[in-house]
Amino acid sequence: MVSMLSACGQRETVVSAWAPIGPQPTILPSVTPETPTMVSTPLIAVMEPVRPTPTPSLVDLAGQIDAYLRDLTVQGRFRGSVLVATTGRILVARGYGLANVERDLPNTAQTRFRIASISKPITAVAIMQLQAAGKLAVTESVCRYLPDCPTAWQPITLAHLLSHTAGIPNYTDFTTFEQVERLPVTPTQLVARFRNLPLEFVPGSAYRYSNSNYVVLGLVIEAVSGQSYADYIRDNIFIPAGMINSGYDSGDASVLNGTVGYLGPDNERAIPIDTSNLYSAGGLYSTVEDLYRFVQALNSGQLLPAAELSQMYTPNRSNYGYGWKIEERNGRRVIYHPGFISGAVTHLAYYPDRQSVIVVLSNMERTSADAIANEIGAWLP
Repeated sequence: MVSMLSACGQRETVVSAWAPIGPQPTILPSVTPETPTMVSTPLIAVMEPVRPTPTPSLVDLAGQIDAYLRDLTVQGRFRGSVLVATTGRILVARGYGLANVERDLPNTAQTRFRIASISKPITAVAIMQLQAAGKLAVTESVCRYLPDCPTAWQPITLAHLLSHTAGIPNYTDFTTFEQVERLPVTPTQLVARFRNLPLEFVPGSAYRYSNSNYVVLGLVIEAVSGQSYADYIRDNIFIPAGMINSGYDSGDASVLNGTVGYLGPDNERAIPIDTSNLYSAGGLYSTVEDLYRFVQALNSGQLLPAAELSQMYTPNRSNYGYGWKIEERNGRRVIYHPGFISGAVTHLAYYPDRQSVIVVLSNMERTSADAIANEIGAWLP
């Protein structure tokens, strides 16, 4: 699926979500780092009124989460950054281990990671924005919006693509993908890898996760908006949501400010995949702070009207909505998406009942970001 240590840590930040993320006073007490290389750095210096002190249970929970992540880092099972927020307060927002071993660059809450398939909810938001603007309808055939559309795609609607029920083969499963994943490619060339293949099932009749679906959606965004995918996402999602450290990775990872993907705790580098091969299915980068901003903006109505948001969060086959998995865990509803590519493992989860958010971004391929997010989610009040 393209979705989704050294015991060196970085700063620990516990902040209030009443003000934008950035350098600001702490709300929950910080845990003093045990390693001398750990540096405590504020997010953004802003003046804000005194806020009520959180209950001791949230203080304890912040310490419990931090201790758990520190232990995983020491054990060589995690390196990356994590943000956990609940009931309007950020409990933990910090990095663990190194973003770049050779440069001794620590992970922080501002470290940029390839987010893999967490790109899909963002691509889905773009499609729903265009629907809200009256420029497309997800119930229409994809061929209404794409020139030179394959005849076999006529029965495929945008809703089928969004919910992985279109039947288009997943090009990243092809045996030839390994031969081309390090080479740059255009979106048109990418689609050419699968556009003439027969569908695997009648559209709407089954579910099969396919990155091909979201590559096609990227082309639809470009055709309907008149902008490149990167520009549309920047102008209509990242800028409005204040996601200043997010963007489209055109391929060579230069936008990551030094973050390197590793296989495991032995610091062997992962295959340097060129993310133009993932495009709108997995080609974005972001930070834990920015992805929290994204969830806040999305659920506050800043990015989508209520009707489109409800469509996104409605599960279809296999509990997949539009760009999100929607499930019940421990008696609570969770809306989430994992991600995995060479050198990056990611997880973004939203628990609507308490407006809790968990973001786990790792630059170690053998990390289980899903397991970490699920463990933390089970502790949330």
